[in-house]
Amino acid sequence: MSAKFDIAIRDRLSQRRGEWSEIAQQSGVSHSWISKFVNGRIPNPGYATLEKLSAVLGGRRRARTEPAPHRPA
Repeated sequence: MSAKFDIAIRDRLSQRRGEWSEIAQQSGVSHSWISKFVNGRIPNPGYATLEKLSAVLGGRRRARTEPAPHRPA
């Protein structure tokens, strides 16, 4: 996982602090987990969890350093 993806999600969550309950409900990630992650108490959040949050936050779904999935022509 790219550290940039991790930081991007943390930054977007920080900007939307008042919406964490809604984000938690929509993503399936607990409010408590989001709080711990934003406050730096979860050092290795896991890519699947970041993907869930990214889908709700409306950001990119893959870190730039990861290859795009193969699509047949």
